[in-house]
Amino acid sequence: MTDVPTVDVLLRHLQAELEASASIADPLERAQRQRRLEAAIQEAILFSTRFAQRVRLGLDPTVVVDAHAQDGERDPVPSVVVGAAGLCEHCSAPLDPDLDFCARCGGR
Repeated sequence: MTDVPTVDVLLRHLQAELEASASIADPLERAQRQRRLEAAIQEAILFSTRFAQRVRLGLDPTVVVDAHAQDGERDPVPSVVVGAAGLCEHCSAPLDPDLDFCARCGGR
């Protein structure tokens, strides 16, 4: 075994913690702990799968991708035009004049 933790090591740890959580006496605390562990296991599996897919496709799996750059539904609009039209410069949703942020995306 190496000194560097891997996703597989994390998954084994989370699964062991999930098994150990069965011994928690308080049913509410036990259920909360199990939900958190199950969610963490699902995220680790999803990460591992996506990482492997990017490697198979020849893509760098460590590159952070801007979510707005992949959104094909929105056309980039200059912020001056969008702001003047009363639309959010991030998601193009109509702005509520009573709010200082976009109710849809939270943009300011």
